[in-house]
Amino acid sequence: MGTTRPAGEVVEELAAPLPPAPPRPSRWWVDAVLVAMLLPLAVIARRPGYLFSHAFWLDEGWVADSVRAPLHQLRLLTSSTPIGWTLLLRLIPDVGPPERLRALPLAFGVLSVVVAYLLGRQLGRVAAVAAGLAAALAPTALRNHSLKQYSADAFVTLLLLWLTARVEAGWSRPRLVALCLACVPAVLISHVTVFVSAAVLVALALRALVERRWERLGWVVALGLGVAAIEAAVYLAFVAAGNSPALNRWWADDMVPLGDGLGPAASFLAARSAEALGRVGFGPWPLAAALVAVGLVALWRSRRPVVATAVCLLAAELLVGAVAGRYPFLDERTGLFFTTLLTVCGAIGIAAVVAWSARRWATLPLGVAAAVGAGLLLAPAAHTNAIHPMPPSTMRQQVSYVLAHRQPGDVVVVGMAASFPFAYYWPERPTFAPTTVATAVLFQVEYPGRRDLMLVRIRRRPDLIRGAVQEAAVRSSSRRVWFVLAEAGDRDPTWSQAMDGVGRIARRRLPRLLVVDPVAGVHRR
Repeated sequence: MGTTRPAGEVVEELAAPLPPAPPRPSRWWVDAVLVAMLLPLAVIARRPGYLFSHAFWLDEGWVADSVRAPLHQLRLLTSSTPIGWTLLLRLIPDVGPPERLRALPLAFGVLSVVVAYLLGRQLGRVAAVAAGLAAALAPTALRNHSLKQYSADAFVTLLLLWLTARVEAGWSRPRLVALCLACVPAVLISHVTVFVSAAVLVALALRALVERRWERLGWVVALGLGVAAIEAAVYLAFVAAGNSPALNRWWADDMVPLGDGLGPAASFLAARSAEALGRVGFGPWPLAAALVAVGLVALWRSRRPVVATAVCLLAAELLVGAVAGRYPFLDERTGLFFTTLLTVCGAIGIAAVVAWSARRWATLPLGVAAAVGAGLLLAPAAHTNAIHPMPPSTMRQQVSYVLAHRQPGDVVVVGMAASFPFAYYWPERPTFAPTTVATAVLFQVEYPGRRDLMLVRIRRRPDLIRGAVQEAAVRSSSRRVWFVLAEAGDRDPTWSQAMDGVGRIARRRLPRLLVVDPVAGVHRR
């Protein structure tokens, strides 16, 4: 017979805590596979064949010239571009066509997909795929893929929001420090880091204040002040000098016209906001706005109110910056980071609708219809913007033609808008000096001691253009003058008129070749 156990021992055994359940196996490989499937789509959508064959145009020439300048002059050449961006350009291998530098914006465009996926992953795998797909096909990101920092703006925005979501998901000082440390290199490659970092840190501070978590609030304020100090130092050292009068005049029409009265200012804001929402990629602006709102609600309900608040604060900052005349309001290029973010938020909203509908068989068709409808809206918008051409430029072809056909004694005249991309493609390395004319950048290219190479410093001045043509005719000992002009920027008809008064235009296509008429009134020295 077995022995009987005391009742107290049995009760004690039943009351003992159960052993912890074994941890669920990590399925990180599923996320890795999903991201790996999204990345080729992001690359193909950005048309690398076109990116690596289309010649640089004026704004890109400003940036490309930096790789030909000595390091000590980078501060002069990065007046309109973050200095970290110009430094990264030097890491592009010297392999492939001259336009290989566009590999940098292509890389940041692809990396945006990764951080968008990670941001969406905070809500679940469905939201992660939707967010990554949205970043890969964001219409504004596909439309603006030139050699500028706009793709880095979108990457930095999504990166900081993801790091903020991590802090919100599980508060820890190391996670907060990681967020703040990420702002340091980010501000060197993207000026919008100032806006995004302020939005996320203020949102974190607001939540800590509402929940009365004073220790967290102290850490956020202390580290936030440190980030602000570093960003201010970077601005004063590398950015402030670029706020030239010419650049301010260029962006004047993109600022809120508060001086014209409240009515015109409100009309401007409404029109720009509608245009920006129309570029999100989810149909007319009311529908896009509704999907973005659903996405923000989904973030809030998924215990990510700081991220949702940060997006709203970011919109408010852009408004304040435009009212103050410091940042263009929702411009297609400088506002790319924000419209890309709205596309991701809209995709998260669609994922939330799909996840909600999947709870019941009766509502499942609604979720399927929402997903299919969103795809039918986003895909055509992405395709239309992806095939949108960059500003016309044949600068590489013009330089190649001149090099192949010029003769001893020929003079090459380069228009002002053409001078920057010309300096990148011309085999002789130029020198760089502070600009002597009002331009959006603080430098100009020069070829000192070259009488056979003239870089014209003026635009829209008929008298000075005629003088430059006359001077080139005098310099040419072969009676041949090549004119390298930019399709965008050197369109003044005075060029053709001045050439007609000096000789015969033997080649009317760019580059133009002028054969000087010795009896046309040109006096040689």
